Amino acid sequence: MKMAKVVCVLYDDPVDGYPSNYARDGLPKLDRYPGGQTLPTPKA
Repeated sequence: MKMAKVVCVLYDDPVDGYPSNYARDGLPKLDRYPGGQTLPTPKA
C-alpha cells in the first residue's frame, strides 16, 4: 500500500482581515479540452 504525504502550512490570521476576492475567482471556466473533448464533471 502506498502512502501519500500531506504538507500543511499554517499562517497567522491577516492583520487587515481576509481579502475581498481570491485568486481562484479570476480563473476562466472551462467546458472542453482544447481538442473538443468535454471535461469531467462532479455530477455522477
